[in-house]
Amino acid sequence: MSYLLQYARRPASIAPRTPGARVDEYARLNRPGLYGDAFVRVFVEDTTERRRCWCDPALVLQVADCTNMINLEFSLDTAELRENSLFKVDTLLGAVGRFRGALAAEVELAELRELLRR
Repeated sequence: MSYLLQYARRPASIAPRTPGARVDEYARLNRPGLYGDAFVRVFVEDTTERRRCWCDPALVLQVADCTNMINLEFSLDTAELRENSLFKVDTLLGAVGRFRGALAAEVELAELRELLRR
């Protein structure tokens, strides 16, 4: 049964895998047995306890399909860059939300067409 653990998702209330992280997650994007190793990886370092270093925290947002990977860059160096980092994430979330809505509509049409073919 231990092989099932690789598909288990941690509840949001459980602490991140890495001490000192606000978020530290790796999630596969495909159901088990389908396609390849598509994933999303997010990591935000928690700098609450930092006393001496005022540098940016470690920030990782990676999205990969079976062959390609993108790494989005974020910076907290200046007010303008901080604002842009949040804008970038908000824009991405909005686009993904709209994509999901359109995809759901196409799923319904595909299921209807499949029923009509029978």
